[in-house]
Order: sequence, then structure tokens, then C-alpha cells
Amino acid sequence: MKQRVMQKTLAERQKQIEAQRAAARALAQKAFSIEEIAKANKAYIDAEFAAMASGDDKSKTAEKAHEKYRKTLEKYGFSENDFENKPSCPLCGDTGYAGGKVCSCVWDLYVKNLKKECQIDERAKFSFEDCDLKKIRDEAQRKATSALYDSMKKYVAKFPTAKCKTLVFSGGVGTGKTCLASAMARAIVEKGYSVQFLSAYEFCSLMLKVHTSPISERNALLSDALTCDLLVIDDLGTEPMLKNVTVEYLLLTLEERQSKGLATIITTNLSGENILNRYGERIYSRLSHKQYSMIIQMQGNDLRL
Repeated sequence: MKQRVMQKTLAERQKQIEAQRAAARALAQKAFSIEEIAKANKAYIDAEFAAMASGDDKSKTAEKAHEKYRKTLEKYGFSENDFENKPSCPLCGDTGYAGGKVCSCVWDLYVKNLKKECQIDERAKFSFEDCDLKKIRDEAQRKATSALYDSMKKYVAKFPTAKCKTLVFSGGVGTGKTCLASAMARAIVEKGYSVQFLSAYEFCSLMLKVHTSPISERNALLSDALTCDLLVIDDLGTEPMLKNVTVEYLLLTLEERQSKGLATIITTNLSGENILNRYGERIYSRLSHKQYSMIIQMQGNDLRL
């Protein structure tokens, strides 16, 4: 996904540069179509050439011709700077790199395009900045939520090097599981990493499509779910249990992502025991593996109320 978005970004940036150059050329063409400007420009060029030929670096004639040319441009609302072929980005000179790193003119556009590709504004609207813990009335729940948010902010800051790769936020309705996953997803995309944010139902539907598609098409359908830097499966346990699909493809996804060291966040109303009963030992063991997974219980009142 990232490579696809970066290629799109570089192509878009090149179009921006070309558009600016074309605009400068068009402005110059417009200016020199005015007879008075064209004559003043020719007189200035001729005076400069004569001064160079005679070796007179401080030709008064050339200076006067240049001043008349500038005033003529100004008369019609132009300046010499309008026609200069200057780079659109002063930091990198339109090379795309500054100080050995990708320039902000490319990076900012890349993150903007990555957000669109990940549909982050539609799927993960809640951010860390939106969190107002003062609204949580229960003191114990407020302290626990605050500690968890602080911990997950540190996780995002370390991403993608954090040791724990699979996080499961488990808890009752309205305890803030999806909001926390959303905030993490947004922050991670803003760092330039790819995210796929799916409800459990959407994930199951995608896997059903994979299962029923020709073998030659399956890799393309699975690619983002298996290779994005962060996969979020929201509300696990609400999807239908489809034979040869629900459990099997969830297991495949977890195995592939864990083997590649990629992060996965799952939110669910199910307890660990419920996950074991619904999905079996193989999935439960991957979600609770002490080395690279963690099931985090989010307890308390329904914050929506």
C-alpha cells in the first residue's frame, strides 16, 4: 500500500511542479504579447549585448534600458520575478529531498494521500486529541483509561518497533475500545505507516470474497490485509461464522502478520474464554501469546451513556 501511495504522490508532485512552470510560461507569453513590454525588453537585451561586446560592465545605457523595462512591466502589473524558472519548493529545489531526507513538500502530500487510501477520516474519526478523560465520572475507570491511553501513546511513539505486535482490547459495550483503536490508527497513519481499518463483518465479507474468487485473484484481494503496517479488526465476534471462512482466514491473517512482525489491533466484547470457545485454541493462543500478543481488559461503565 505504501509503495502504491508513494508512487501516486511522486507523480502528483511532478504534476504540481509542471503546472507551476506552465503557469510561469503562460504569464510570460501574456506579458510579451504586449507591444510596449516586448519593445522595452528588446531594447534592454540589445543594450546588455552591446555592453558585453564592448567590455563595459557598468554601461549607463544598459542600466537605463533595464530600468525602463522594469517600469514597463510594473505598468502592466508584472515583474521580472514572474518569469523566473524558480523551484516551487525552496527547501529541496524540487528534488524531493532535503538534508538527506524526503522533503516536507513530498512527505506532507504522501501522508495526505495515505489517509485517503486508508480511508482514515471515514473509518477512524476519533483521535488522541479528541479524548477528554474529565468526562468519565467514575474515578477508577477514569484512572484506568488514562493509564491505558498513556501506554498506547508510547506504543504509537515506538511504532513499528514495539515488541508486542497483536493487541486485543476486550470489554463491555461503550468502554472505549473502538475509540482507542481509532486514535492509534490515526496517529500511526500520520507517521507515514499504512493502516487497514475494518469491522469484523467487513473483514469476514472480504475473506468470503477471497475464498470464492479464482486463485489467480486471491493475492491481490488479500494483499493489504496481510501487508499493511497496522490492521484493525473492530468488534470481533459480531461477524457471521461461515464454514471454512471465518475461523480459517482469521487464523491465516494472524499467522501471516505475526510471522512478518506486523501489528494487529482487535477490539471485541468477548472475554478470553469466549474467544477460545468461539474461535478455538489456535486463534486464542495467537491472541494471548505472551511474547508478542496482549489481551487488554477495558472495564467500566458505558461511556456513551
